[in-house]
Amino acid sequence: MKTASATKLIVDRIFTMAIDLTELEDFAANAAANIARFEVKFVLSPSLMAKDPFCIESLDWDYIPYGDDEIDKVPDNNRGVYAFCICQESDVLPVHRYVMYIGIAGRKSNRSLRARYKDYLNVRKLMKRSARVQRLFGEWNSMLRFYFAPVGDEISSEQLEQIEAELNGALLPPMSKGDLEARIKQQRDAFL
Repeated sequence: MKTASATKLIVDRIFTMAIDLTELEDFAANAAANIARFEVKFVLSPSLMAKDPFCIESLDWDYIPYGDDEIDKVPDNNRGVYAFCICQESDVLPVHRYVMYIGIAGRKSNRSLRARYKDYLNVRKLMKRSARVQRLFGEWNSMLRFYFAPVGDEISSEQLEQIEAELNGALLPPMSKGDLEARIKQQRDAFL
């Protein structure tokens, strides 16, 4: 039979634990807000990255910071391939770029890289995209760079779609999920 003092001791311990748990909950909430919300899983496969040959011999990449300040640098008369990368230029950090998403402009059309890029500047259109794409622009817009590689008319729509799949398959960007070769998509789905 428990005495009143034993019961009070148990209640005091439970109360003390609640205070400790509150502190732990605060820590967990802060860690989630400051660290975990920015976590992204990358797959860095040497064999996929070293794929050769690609269906296109070479691409001439250029980039602008995300936003409409330098939109005139994006070709308005060329289809092409594009990538959104996170990078922060710094005098201290080593050069780095995290390829987050790869796409194409001109899928079975003559839609230009600039016209496609403008879609990513339209919040209403972004809100209709996948949660991954919304997260990309919601979390990292200040560090995003729009990389683009124009292609000429000698590149067919089928080749453009193929290079998109090949680039996505080589780099497996975390925000690109659909435009992969079937075999690589199946293998990726087994782990992600």
